[in-house]
Amino acid sequence: MTGPSCPSLIELLRAPDPGLNRIITMFISCFNAAYGNPAKNRWDVTKEEWQRYESLGDRVLNLVVARSLFTQRYAVHSEGEMTRILGAVVSNRALDALVKQCGEKIFTLLIPEVIGEQKAYGERITGGAFEALIGALYCELGLDDVAFFINAILRESLSRYSPDENAIGILQEYFQKKSKKTPMYREKKRSGPDHDPRFTYEVLFGDKVLGEGSGKSIQQAQQVAARKALETLGKEP
Repeated sequence: MTGPSCPSLIELLRAPDPGLNRIITMFISCFNAAYGNPAKNRWDVTKEEWQRYESLGDRVLNLVVARSLFTQRYAVHSEGEMTRILGAVVSNRALDALVKQCGEKIFTLLIPEVIGEQKAYGERITGGAFEALIGALYCELGLDDVAFFINAILRESLSRYSPDENAIGILQEYFQKKSKKTPMYREKKRSGPDHDPRFTYEVLFGDKVLGEGSGKSIQQAQQVAARKALETLGKEP
C-alpha cells in the first residue's frame, strides 16, 4: 500500500492503546488507493479475495495468540488450557464483540459490497471481517507490526485468563463454589462518539447489583464491575 498517509498506519498499529476505528478507516483508505477504487467508502475487494484474507488472518491470529499464551510469564498453560483459551479469544463470537464496539458505521467498512448487500451481519461475518483485516495487514506489513497490534487489541481478552488480572474469573469461581450459579453482566449505558465509545456495565447475582464499572471496551467495563463486586464481598484480588 502506498500514499502519504499510509506510513502512519504502522504508527497506529504500534500504539500502546490502538484505536481500532482509526486503523480501519486508514486501512480502507490506503488499500483502496493502492489496489481498488479510492472513491469507494468501504473495502473495495472481491468476495473471493476477502475470503482469502479472512482465511489467512485466522491463521495469523491463532499463531500470534498461541505464542503470547506460550510465553506468558505468570502462568504455564497445558496444551489443553492453551487450546481452550485460544478458542475463546479468537472465536467468531469474541471477534464479533470486539469489532462491534466500533459501531456499525465503522465495522461495515470492512465488509465488501457483494457481502454487505444482505444487510445482516452475524458473528460469522463480523468476526470474519476482523480476520480479513488481519490477513491483509499481515500481507502488507509483515508479522512483527501485526503481532504488536493483535496483542494490544486482545490484551483485555487474554487478561481474563491471568490470575493477577482476571476479576471476572475470580468472581465467577466464588459464586460457583457457593451456589453453583454465576453472576450476570448487564449493559447500563453506552456513551461517547463512535470513534471513542465508553461502556458502563453492572454485575448482578440474582436481582442484586454487586458492582458497576466503566471502560473503553465491554471487557474493560466488565472487569472493573467484577473488581468492584469483589471489593463489596471482601474478596478483593
